[in-house]
Amino acid sequence: MLKVLIAEDEPLSLQNLSGQMRDLLGADALIEGVANGREAVERARQIQPQLVLMDIEMPVMNGLDAAAIIHKAMPETHIVFLTAFDRFDYAVGAMRAGGTDYLVKPFDSAQITTCLRKLNLLPESRPVVCGDKPGNTFCTQFSVWLEHHYMQDVSLDQAAEAMGMSSFYFSRFFRTSYNQTFLEYLTAYRIDRAVELLQQTDIPVREIAVRVGYTDANYFTKVFKRHLGVTPTEYRNHNAN
Repeated sequence: MLKVLIAEDEPLSLQNLSGQMRDLLGADALIEGVANGREAVERARQIQPQLVLMDIEMPVMNGLDAAAIIHKAMPETHIVFLTAFDRFDYAVGAMRAGGTDYLVKPFDSAQITTCLRKLNLLPESRPVVCGDKPGNTFCTQFSVWLEHHYMQDVSLDQAAEAMGMSSFYFSRFFRTSYNQTFLEYLTAYRIDRAVELLQQTDIPVREIAVRVGYTDANYFTKVFKRHLGVTPTEYRNHNAN
Protein backbone atom coordinates (compact mmCIF):
# COMPACT_ATOMS: atom_id res chain seq x y z
CA MET A 1 0.00 0.00 0.00
CA LEU A 2 1.36 3.39 -0.99
CA LYS A 3 1.59 5.81 1.94
CA VAL A 4 1.63 9.56 1.30
CA LEU A 5 2.13 12.32 3.85
CA ILE A 6 1.19 15.89 2.91
CA ALA A 7 2.58 18.75 4.98
CA GLU A 8 0.68 21.96 4.16
CA ASP A 9 -0.36 24.70 6.57
CA GLU A 10 -3.23 26.16 4.47
CA PRO A 11 -6.28 23.94 5.20
CA LEU A 12 -8.00 24.32 1.84
CA SER A 13 -4.76 23.70 -0.05
CA LEU A 14 -4.24 20.56 2.01
CA GLN A 15 -7.77 19.42 1.26
CA ASN A 16 -7.41 20.10 -2.46
CA LEU A 17 -4.09 18.31 -2.75
CA SER A 18 -5.35 15.34 -0.74
CA GLY A 19 -8.29 15.05 -3.13
CA GLN A 20 -6.04 15.18 -6.17
CA MET A 21 -3.78 12.50 -4.73
CA ARG A 22 -6.78 10.32 -3.92
CA ASP A 23 -8.04 10.65 -7.52
CA LEU A 24 -4.65 9.63 -8.85
CA LEU A 25 -3.72 6.87 -6.41
CA GLY A 26 -7.12 5.34 -5.71
CA ALA A 27 -8.88 4.20 -2.54
CA ASP A 28 -6.14 1.79 -1.45
CA ALA A 29 -3.53 4.50 -0.80
CA LEU A 30 -2.99 5.92 2.69
CA ILE A 31 -3.03 9.71 2.42
CA GLU A 32 -2.54 11.79 5.55
CA GLY A 33 -2.06 15.50 6.14
CA VAL A 34 -0.31 17.63 8.75
CA ALA A 35 -0.09 21.40 9.24
CA ASN A 36 3.58 22.05 10.09
CA GLY A 37 7.07 20.63 9.88
CA ARG A 38 7.19 19.23 13.40
CA GLU A 39 3.98 17.29 12.84
CA ALA A 40 5.40 16.06 9.54
CA VAL A 41 8.47 14.60 11.27
CA GLU A 42 6.40 12.92 13.96
CA ARG A 43 3.84 11.46 11.57
CA ALA A 44 6.47 10.32 9.09
CA ARG A 45 8.16 8.31 11.84
CA GLN A 46 4.83 6.65 12.63
CA ILE A 47 3.59 5.71 9.15
CA GLN A 48 6.90 5.46 7.22
CA PRO A 49 5.55 7.00 3.98
CA GLN A 50 7.03 6.33 0.56
CA LEU A 51 6.24 9.93 -0.43
CA VAL A 52 6.14 13.22 1.46
CA LEU A 53 4.72 16.34 -0.19
CA MET A 54 6.31 19.11 1.84
CA ASP A 55 5.40 22.79 1.81
CA ILE A 56 8.52 24.87 2.44
CA GLU A 57 6.98 27.84 4.29
CA MET A 58 5.25 26.45 7.41
CA PRO A 59 4.97 27.46 11.07
CA VAL A 60 6.70 25.76 14.02
CA MET A 61 9.27 24.08 11.75
CA ASN A 62 9.77 24.89 8.08
CA GLY A 63 9.70 22.27 5.37
CA LEU A 64 13.43 22.27 4.68
CA ASP A 65 14.33 21.51 8.31
CA ALA A 66 11.62 18.86 8.58
CA ALA A 67 12.71 17.24 5.33
CA ALA A 68 16.33 17.03 6.45
CA ILE A 69 15.26 15.11 9.57
CA ILE A 70 12.97 12.79 7.62
CA HIS A 71 15.59 12.16 4.95
CA LYS A 72 18.21 11.24 7.53
CA ALA A 73 15.87 8.77 9.25
CA MET A 74 14.22 7.45 6.06
CA PRO A 75 16.58 7.96 3.10
CA GLU A 76 14.38 5.87 0.78
CA THR A 77 11.38 8.19 1.24
CA HIS A 78 10.73 10.52 -1.68
CA ILE A 79 10.30 14.16 -0.61
CA VAL A 80 8.68 16.56 -3.06
CA PHE A 81 8.75 20.20 -2.02
CA LEU A 82 5.88 22.62 -2.61
CA THR A 83 6.26 26.38 -2.71
CA ALA A 84 4.61 29.46 -4.19
CA PHE A 85 8.02 30.94 -4.98
CA ASP A 86 10.03 29.85 -8.01
CA ARG A 87 13.42 30.70 -6.50
CA PHE A 88 16.78 29.14 -7.22
CA ASP A 89 17.87 29.27 -3.57
CA TYR A 90 14.74 27.35 -2.57
CA ALA A 91 15.48 24.70 -5.19
CA VAL A 92 19.05 24.32 -3.96
CA GLY A 93 17.93 24.14 -0.34
CA ALA A 94 15.29 21.59 -1.22
CA MET A 95 17.79 19.28 -2.89
CA ARG A 96 20.27 19.63 -0.02
CA ALA A 97 17.51 18.67 2.42
CA GLY A 98 16.97 15.41 0.56
CA GLY A 99 14.30 16.48 -1.86
CA THR A 100 13.71 14.48 -5.03
CA ASP A 101 11.49 16.99 -6.80
CA TYR A 102 10.14 20.51 -6.55
CA LEU A 103 6.70 21.87 -7.56
CA VAL A 104 5.80 25.55 -7.79
CA LYS A 105 2.26 26.46 -6.71
CA PRO A 106 -0.28 26.51 -8.17
CA PHE A 107 0.12 23.19 -9.96
CA ASP A 108 -2.46 20.92 -11.53
CA SER A 109 -3.16 17.19 -11.70
CA ALA A 110 -1.05 16.78 -14.84
CA GLN A 111 2.05 18.12 -13.06
CA ILE A 112 1.45 15.89 -10.05
CA THR A 113 0.98 12.91 -12.36
CA THR A 114 4.28 13.63 -14.12
CA CYS A 115 6.04 13.88 -10.75
CA LEU A 116 4.58 10.59 -9.47
CA ARG A 117 5.49 8.74 -12.65
CA LYS A 118 9.03 10.10 -12.55
CA LEU A 119 9.32 8.64 -9.05
CA ASN A 120 7.77 5.34 -10.22
CA LEU A 121 4.88 5.79 -7.78
CA LEU A 122 2.14 5.86 -10.43
CA PRO A 123 1.82 3.06 -13.01
CA GLU A 124 1.78 4.22 -16.61
CA SER A 125 -1.41 2.24 -17.15
CA ARG A 126 -3.37 4.13 -14.49
CA PRO A 127 -5.83 6.52 -16.15
CA VAL A 128 -5.32 10.22 -15.51
CA VAL A 129 -8.26 12.34 -14.47
CA CYS A 130 -8.90 14.50 -17.53
CA GLY A 131 -10.92 17.61 -18.06
CA ASP A 132 -10.99 18.58 -14.41
CA LYS A 133 -10.15 22.03 -13.15
CA PRO A 134 -7.19 22.17 -10.77
CA GLY A 135 -8.68 21.91 -7.31
CA ASN A 136 -12.29 20.90 -7.87
CA THR A 137 -12.94 21.26 -4.16
CA PHE A 138 -11.71 24.83 -4.34
CA CYS A 139 -14.02 25.59 -7.29
CA THR A 140 -17.01 24.09 -5.52
CA GLN A 141 -16.42 25.95 -2.27
CA PHE A 142 -15.71 29.22 -4.02
CA SER A 143 -18.90 28.92 -6.10
CA VAL A 144 -20.96 28.48 -2.94
CA TRP A 145 -19.27 31.45 -1.28
CA LEU A 146 -19.70 33.68 -4.34
CA GLU A 147 -23.38 32.82 -4.68
CA HIS A 148 -23.95 34.29 -1.22
CA HIS A 149 -21.64 37.30 -1.49
CA TYR A 150 -21.58 38.60 -5.09
CA MET A 151 -24.17 41.27 -4.27
CA GLN A 152 -21.87 42.73 -1.62
CA ASP A 153 -18.79 44.94 -2.01
CA VAL A 154 -16.39 42.00 -1.92
CA SER A 155 -12.64 42.08 -2.55
CA LEU A 156 -9.99 39.56 -3.46
CA ASP A 157 -8.65 39.73 0.11
CA GLN A 158 -12.08 38.82 1.51
CA ALA A 159 -12.46 35.95 -0.92
CA ALA A 160 -8.99 34.65 -0.07
CA GLU A 161 -9.73 34.80 3.65
CA ALA A 162 -13.00 32.94 3.13
CA MET A 163 -11.11 30.19 1.28
CA GLY A 164 -8.46 30.00 4.00
CA MET A 165 -5.66 31.23 1.73
CA SER A 166 -3.26 34.11 1.56
CA SER A 167 -4.21 36.73 -1.02
CA PHE A 168 -1.09 35.95 -3.06
CA TYR A 169 -1.71 32.20 -3.21
CA PHE A 170 -5.45 32.63 -3.77
CA SER A 171 -4.81 34.93 -6.73
CA ARG A 172 -2.43 32.47 -8.39
CA PHE A 173 -4.56 29.43 -7.64
CA PHE A 174 -7.69 31.20 -8.90
CA ARG A 175 -6.11 32.09 -12.24
CA THR A 176 -5.01 28.48 -12.71
CA SER A 177 -8.47 27.17 -11.80
CA TYR A 178 -10.54 29.57 -13.92
CA ASN A 179 -8.10 30.95 -16.51
CA GLN A 180 -8.99 34.51 -15.49
CA THR A 181 -8.53 36.85 -12.56
CA PHE A 182 -10.84 37.02 -9.57
CA LEU A 183 -12.14 40.45 -10.67
CA GLU A 184 -12.80 39.26 -14.22
CA TYR A 185 -14.75 36.27 -12.94
CA LEU A 186 -16.67 38.33 -10.37
CA THR A 187 -17.65 40.91 -12.98
CA ALA A 188 -18.83 38.27 -15.47
CA TYR A 189 -20.79 36.53 -12.72
CA ARG A 190 -22.53 39.78 -11.75
CA ILE A 191 -23.38 40.59 -15.35
CA ASP A 192 -24.90 37.12 -15.78
CA ARG A 193 -27.08 37.68 -12.71
CA ALA A 194 -28.08 41.10 -14.04
CA VAL A 195 -29.08 39.57 -17.38
CA GLU A 196 -31.34 37.09 -15.58
CA LEU A 197 -33.07 39.92 -13.72
CA LEU A 198 -33.46 41.97 -16.90
CA GLN A 199 -35.02 39.03 -18.70
CA GLN A 200 -37.24 37.72 -15.94
CA THR A 201 -38.37 40.84 -14.02
CA ASP A 202 -39.44 44.45 -14.43
CA ILE A 203 -37.13 45.65 -11.66
CA PRO A 204 -35.63 49.09 -12.51
CA VAL A 205 -32.04 49.05 -13.75
CA ARG A 206 -30.81 51.13 -10.80
CA GLU A 207 -32.19 48.50 -8.39
CA ILE A 208 -30.72 45.64 -10.42
CA ALA A 209 -27.35 47.36 -10.15
CA VAL A 210 -27.55 47.24 -6.35
CA ARG A 211 -28.76 43.65 -6.35
CA VAL A 212 -25.70 42.48 -8.29
CA GLY A 213 -23.15 44.42 -6.25
CA TYR A 214 -22.97 47.89 -7.83
CA THR A 215 -23.92 50.89 -5.68
CA ASP A 216 -23.38 53.26 -8.64
CA ALA A 217 -25.95 52.59 -11.38
CA ASN A 218 -24.02 54.63 -13.94
CA TYR A 219 -20.89 52.57 -13.36
CA PHE A 220 -22.96 49.38 -13.60
CA THR A 221 -24.29 50.55 -16.97
CA LYS A 222 -20.74 51.19 -18.24
CA VAL A 223 -19.56 47.74 -17.12
CA PHE A 224 -22.61 46.05 -18.62
CA LYS A 225 -22.12 47.80 -21.98
CA ARG A 226 -18.42 46.95 -22.01
CA HIS A 227 -19.29 43.27 -21.63
CA LEU A 228 -22.35 42.96 -23.86
CA GLY A 229 -22.10 45.95 -26.21
CA VAL A 230 -25.44 47.45 -25.12
CA THR A 231 -26.77 49.18 -22.02
CA PRO A 232 -29.01 47.28 -19.59
CA THR A 233 -32.04 49.23 -20.86
CA GLU A 234 -31.19 48.47 -24.48
CA TYR A 235 -30.70 44.80 -23.61
CA ARG A 236 -34.10 44.64 -21.89
CA ASN A 237 -35.88 46.43 -24.74
CA HIS A 238 -34.27 44.19 -27.34
CA ASN A 239 -35.20 41.00 -25.50
CA ALA A 240 -38.71 42.22 -24.87
CA ASN A 241 -39.40 42.48 -28.61
